[in-house]
Amino acid sequence: MEQKETKKGWIPVATWQFYNACKVNLRMETLTKLFKISPRQVARWACDPDYTESSQRNPMDRYEVLLKKLMEMGSEDIARAAVDRQARIVGCELKSSCVVPDKGNIQDELLDNLPAMAAYQDAIITKQPIEKIRILKMNLITELEEDLAVIENGGGQGND
Repeated sequence: MEQKETKKGWIPVATWQFYNACKVNLRMETLTKLFKISPRQVARWACDPDYTESSQRNPMDRYEVLLKKLMEMGSEDIARAAVDRQARIVGCELKSSCVVPDKGNIQDELLDNLPAMAAYQDAIITKQPIEKIRILKMNLITELEEDLAVIENGGGQGND
């Protein structure tokens, strides 16, 4: 497993590495208090499962399974809302990495923007929870990115 260097060592890329980094940076006492578990349980979460028999699925592993199940069931909005919340904690914003136009031409894609814009504006006007407004904003941005994808693929009038 690749590890990237930082000022304090390496950036964890696997969930067990994340818990190992938490042990180093936050100390064991913080983790045992936060999760109300024994130091041995924290150590199990922080073990490389390829090299130890005492490793155990950690909360992040379980959370990822939960997100995948939501996606499989078509509840992408719920999964993305949870991930977006976490992204904001660390000063980031969620953005879809795969934009696939759902209409065959630019005219239909442009018309597809209207319901997304109306839902976004309605949520603001009716003072919906900020989490809902964020999701509707992401949906609108996705619709706009679909427009550009159609144009880039030669399906509309654009500047080449």
